[in-house]
Amino acid sequence: KTSCTPPAMSRLLLFSVLCSPAACISHFCDIGIVGAGAGGAYTAWRAASDGRKVCVFERAGRPGGRIHSLRGQGPQEDLVVEAGGYRFAPKPVVQRTGKITWRIDTPLTAAIIEELKIPSAIYNPNASQWDHGMHKLVDEKGQDAGYLTFIERMLEIATAKGAKVRFNAEVVSLGTLAGKDGSKLVVIRLKSGEEVVVKNAVLNMPQRPVLELLRRSNSSISSAFPKPLYNPVSFPIMKFYVHYDDAWWRNDLGLVSGPFYNKEPTSKVQTHVTGVPTENPVPLEGQYHDGDVRCDLPDGKCRGFLQTFYGGDTSQNPGGVDGAMKFFSPFVDSISEDAATQIGYVEPHHKELLDQTHASLVELHRAALDAANATARVSAMRPTGAVLSMWTQGVAGIHAGCHVPKRLKNGDQAPPGYISKEAMAPLPDWPIFVANEAFGPMNCFAEGSLAMAEMALKKMNISLPEAGWLTEEVR
Repeated sequence: KTSCTPPAMSRLLLFSVLCSPAACISHFCDIGIVGAGAGGAYTAWRAASDGRKVCVFERAGRPGGRIHSLRGQGPQEDLVVEAGGYRFAPKPVVQRTGKITWRIDTPLTAAIIEELKIPSAIYNPNASQWDHGMHKLVDEKGQDAGYLTFIERMLEIATAKGAKVRFNAEVVSLGTLAGKDGSKLVVIRLKSGEEVVVKNAVLNMPQRPVLELLRRSNSSISSAFPKPLYNPVSFPIMKFYVHYDDAWWRNDLGLVSGPFYNKEPTSKVQTHVTGVPTENPVPLEGQYHDGDVRCDLPDGKCRGFLQTFYGGDTSQNPGGVDGAMKFFSPFVDSISEDAATQIGYVEPHHKELLDQTHASLVELHRAALDAANATARVSAMRPTGAVLSMWTQGVAGIHAGCHVPKRLKNGDQAPPGYISKEAMAPLPDWPIFVANEAFGPMNCFAEGSLAMAEMALKKMNISLPEAGWLTEEVR
């Protein structure tokens, strides 16, 4: 064995680290970040701007995590499909669905996007609908730019400030070392066999991946029980965007905003298995204003994507089709590296899904199409393709679409930020921090991950702008 400890590191370590070529400590970083999602990119940006040596390790070949903007989509390759997270609320927005009230508040996200000078636009043009207050990111021409833009911009700045960002760099475990000055150091071990020593580790990972990483780590880490990290429960989410060369819902029906969904027949048989979808129709639960559309055809006609489904396995609408995840899951691989699947006419099962979806859309809109004398023409159409994204346990490194904390012992819903502070530093004996939506004060939005990253940066004494946008739960 030969020593491969960099000179600067040898002053910190209690002993020289010996390694073989297959497992060598290659370098030292002040902050090692596992995951290049919103929280990881934000940590890298702020820490590198403060002069820290930053290393980012992302297992996928792209940044963003569950923010997954697919650019160059459609036959003309000029549209964006948001396969994952894609909206923020500059001011608090309240959604009421049945008996459920959900307050969406993303002040940190809004402040970051403003600081980065990225333009945004109103997500839903209809001021009478609850999501009118939501915003999306656009380019200088006002076209959809992709929500991933703000994560890319943070990583660009971090890289310009000296941060090293590596993709296809899977971290398989963590180790620990004692510094010569008594400090505690963390060893980040990559699948390649490489090891990197860091003063602080920030884990920008969803619940299941972070728990599995800690359990695979050395005994000083794996012997502890990080109780807050076990609190959330995860659930899958899916999105389905269908592309038409003729955006008939706009061109023929004038539908530019608002939700739509189909209903299933009332079950005549009660069984012990719940949430079983009907064989027809295809579950629909989308929004007319959601999907990149360009109205640049002759006579101002439109083309583009229609969001035909966004939700989970249980419909949020009265009478809506339940079991959507069960219905769609056979059409994609159960284990994959990417939640998003391109749906076209090459594969027979994809063709069947496109045909079934089109038929279900026509049936749902039949009355309006009849009134517009467009039923025969639209029925004869076919989508040119689609994107189906399923954020489930089978997606490597992700394993879920969203998380919520368990209910309190009295049955009440946990308040925002209930576990955030404890989950941010789940192993008090080691400088290991967690920043992810799964544990944050705003579940299901990048805001939760960003807020936890902000807390971790403060713990690491990184200089930050004034945090006037932060709520009391995350200060």
